[in-house]
Amino acid sequence: MIRVNEIKIRDARREDIPSIVHTCKASTTQEELIGFSAPEWGTFRDANQLRGIWTTTNRLKDDYEVIVAEMKRQIVGFLVFKREIEFLYIDLIDIRKSEQGKGVGRALVEHVENLAIKEGLTSIETDTTENAQGVPWKSYDFWLKMGFRDTGERLKTKWDFKTIPFVKQLN
Repeated sequence: MIRVNEIKIRDARREDIPSIVHTCKASTTQEELIGFSAPEWGTFRDANQLRGIWTTTNRLKDDYEVIVAEMKRQIVGFLVFKREIEFLYIDLIDIRKSEQGKGVGRALVEHVENLAIKEGLTSIETDTTENAQGVPWKSYDFWLKMGFRDTGERLKTKWDFKTIPFVKQLN
C-alpha cells in the first residue's frame, strides 16, 4: 500500500492531457469495456477530443473540473467532477491498473469530498454501469468501500448496459 502522503492531488492543467489519456488507457482494456461503456465515451482516451472540450485551467465544457493524482511527479489517476447546487457529481475516476488498490482512488475521492464539505454541499453523487447480464462494473465495490450507497435503481440506457446511481450523504 502506498502511503497517502506519497500521493499529491492537484488541479489538472491543459499540458496534462497526454498523461491523462495515457492513464485512461492504462486503467482498463478495450475488451474490459465491452458491455459496460458507450462508444462515444472515449473522450479521455483521445487527446484531440479531450483538447476540444478543455476550456481553462482544470475546466472542461459544461463546468466539469479535472483533478489528478501524482506519485513521484507522474500522473497515476484522475477524477472528473462537477459542482451542482446542493451536491457534487463525480463523473469519472480512472487509475492506472498498476496503481489500483494502492489508495490513489481513495485520495482523489476524499479530496473532492473535502471540497464539497467546505462548500456546504449536502451529498456526492456518482454512478457506474451494469452489463446486460446484470454484472456491475469493477468500480461498484470501490464506491461501496468509499461509503457510497447504491440507490437500488437500474437506469436503462440506449445501449446494452444500465446505469447504477450512488449517493453519499455528507455531514
